[in-house]
Amino acid sequence: MGAVKTKFRTRLALRSRTHSRRRNIVEQLTRITNFRESEVKTWYRLFYADCPDGLLTEPVFVNFYVNFFQSGDEGRKIAMAKRIFHAFDRDGSGTVDFREYLTGMSALLRGSVVEKLKWAFNMYDLDGNGEISRLELHNVLKLILELRNPEATLDDLAALDRPIDRLCDRVFATLDKDRDGKLQIREFVEGVRMNPRVLCLSDEEELLASLTQVHSDTAHASSLVDFSTSRDSQS
Repeated sequence: MGAVKTKFRTRLALRSRTHSRRRNIVEQLTRITNFRESEVKTWYRLFYADCPDGLLTEPVFVNFYVNFFQSGDEGRKIAMAKRIFHAFDRDGSGTVDFREYLTGMSALLRGSVVEKLKWAFNMYDLDGNGEISRLELHNVLKLILELRNPEATLDDLAALDRPIDRLCDRVFATLDKDRDGKLQIREFVEGVRMNPRVLCLSDEEELLASLTQVHSDTAHASSLVDFSTSRDSQS
């Protein structure tokens, strides 16, 4: 009988500590995010339903992202999912806890311009060293274009390297105030805030659209030729 009581008391103590921890987390995140307390509780319940140990791993996030977005090249979707996961994983531990997850979602969904730009900086900073290099900027911009244009061929995308290089030139000429070839977070946030179109991909997307259209028209013309040839051979 004594053993049963001890076990029961242990369970009550564990449950009490769990509730206390949850209450503290909810109160803290209600203060530091842009979500109401009821919303934080809902996010908490959903997060722990999928991640009972309180940690979201990269493979789980990547799998969810790839399955959620049905269209597009799987390799490119995996690459983008890893970039997004990296932006959430602020301490570089390889996992995302609830605090990291909700502060990231707060910035994305309800954050100020500065909060959104700080989050974006983490996505561009591929190696997590606190700076964005030209190569990092180029690689992420190209990946974004690839995902936005799933029908583009490898030749189409290869033709974008020069336009993206020109865009990188423009970005660094505008934002890299100390001319050290790197963008620190202050340069990035303040620069993009003051020049909101500096990262605009419209010119490159128009080029990609025209290249894709040429490819599509060529394929269509080829199919007409094949069709007319087959008819001639039958007559």
